[in-house]
Amino acid sequence: MLPARWLLWGALALILAGCSAPDGAAPASADESPFTILWLGDTLLSDAAQPLLDREGYLAPFRDLVPLPEADYVVANLEGPLTSRSTPWDPNQRWSYQSDPAAAAALAAVGIDAVGLANNHSLDRGPQGLADTIATLAESGLSTFGAGGDQIEAASPLLIETPYGIVAVVGFGEDASRERLASRTTLGSLVPSYSAIQLGLDQSRGAGARWLVAFVHWGTNYQGIEDEQRRWAQRFADAGYDLVIGHGPHLAQPVEFVDGMLVLYSLGNFVFGTPGRYSEAVPGISVLAQTELTAAGFRTATLTCLLTDNRTVDFRPRPCDSSEAAAALASLQPDPDLVQAAAFLRLADGSGVGR
Repeated sequence: MLPARWLLWGALALILAGCSAPDGAAPASADESPFTILWLGDTLLSDAAQPLLDREGYLAPFRDLVPLPEADYVVANLEGPLTSRSTPWDPNQRWSYQSDPAAAAALAAVGIDAVGLANNHSLDRGPQGLADTIATLAESGLSTFGAGGDQIEAASPLLIETPYGIVAVVGFGEDASRERLASRTTLGSLVPSYSAIQLGLDQSRGAGARWLVAFVHWGTNYQGIEDEQRRWAQRFADAGYDLVIGHGPHLAQPVEFVDGMLVLYSLGNFVFGTPGRYSEAVPGISVLAQTELTAAGFRTATLTCLLTDNRTVDFRPRPCDSSEAAAALASLQPDPDLVQAAAFLRLADGSGVGR
């Protein structure tokens, strides 16, 4: 009998068949050790979760998620500033978030290396709140990207050093009001546009990047993939990006390939402190995504199913059980003509997700 502490979790292995290596890239060899990046969805340590955080501390929501799957680098989307400023920048905004600066140490403690700020909540406490966020995260050893004092800063990529060249991650935020978008003279984040996509690419190549990832906040809350997401995914592919990691709708969306480029339209939530608006028709299912990079490029991704409906998990997300994973991962199955895919259950004890 398996020890009771072992946890079943579901994963979908995506072998990026049909993705050709870039010019001059060596093919992946059997003994080549991949560089792994773990991508986490929307993250917010505040709001309705605050009583739990005050009572048990800022690590409490991660109880059933740590240790995270082993990875060389971990990136999350941070929704909402880390600042002591309590006054909303826009008093008419329906949902306005702010987390205590103590949240930064918790993010670092669970193994997150960098957070994206290109989303519709990074300026909920205005320019000073954004500045507080960047400074507070830096003090805890976390890198930030996706927002800045102007378009150039907002497009400045996260640079990840790997044995196979630099990976540049550029943040984009579709779901943001005009006053939150970076311009030549104003701070904010980049909305996907032809010029912004090219600016991110140019800055990445100028910094010596070999691989480009678009980290995109898009879509509509609690809805499926929209035509606009597919249009922008095609434009990322046309521009020469190698991977798109999406988030924003607060649930996992299906996986597709666009001209050989893997698109994860939405990871859903990681640890997110709002009640959510889930139902039987719209279940609170999210994923962790672990990509593997070799000299031939991003060759494999593994998706791990998470249950993130806070009415069920009480602000402590957990890996899906076998039945939850089977149902969720079936809905994420990509086109079998473009990818070899197999759903499987993995036993995790310390080296996997959870306790």
